[in-house]
Amino acid sequence: MGKLQLTVLGSAAAVLAVSVLASSPARAGVCVVASVSVYEAAGFSCNVGPVTFSDINVLTTTSGSGVVALGDFAPITLAGGEYGLALAYTSATGSISGSTADVGWTYNVSGVPALSDAYAAFTGTTTGTGSSTLAETLSNGVSLALTAAGATTAKFAPVSELTVIKDQEDFAGLEGSADSSLLVNAFSTPTAVPEPSSWAMMLLGFASLGYAGFRRSRKARLSRA
Repeated sequence: MGKLQLTVLGSAAAVLAVSVLASSPARAGVCVVASVSVYEAAGFSCNVGPVTFSDINVLTTTSGSGVVALGDFAPITLAGGEYGLALAYTSATGSISGSTADVGWTYNVSGVPALSDAYAAFTGTTTGTGSSTLAETLSNGVSLALTAAGATTAKFAPVSELTVIKDQEDFAGLEGSADSSLLVNAFSTPTAVPEPSSWAMMLLGFASLGYAGFRRSRKARLSRA
């Protein structure tokens, strides 16, 4: 995980930033560490940086000796500017042949100005013939998949919002076991590019600052002459 770096803007750019923020739509509250039931509440939404999550639903299924215990959701910020949620849980197949433990997670996600990259990861271990997999489908047709614990990413054309369906399954196989404990999803947003009119305002501001500096320098030279 990395630190979110802040950039200090000059006076002209600061005016532009304030005007852009003032015109942005209302945002959801900041995501915090809370139980699955809090995140699943009707009408709930929250944001991690420029990314907003809503309509969250988690479904667990088991068979044989499989068990799943849900923990909390927590906001995360990854190195490289990816913002998301991590779901803590305990999933285990046990040792009975053919047992499964499954966690399904669906939600809607939107980004400002857009979403351009998806990151998915989970942690877990297997023994013998046990296996752990992750399958994720985005409403823009992009999919992500893992056949073992780890992480993967997918880039796509910028889109304002997505519906996400993901499923993490542990399978014991004939003579094995599998367990998992953390499921992560995060998204990147492309860097906003100022409109031509905004560029003109910025350039005019910088030119004014440069001219003022030139006049001060010229006056100083004349006073010394």
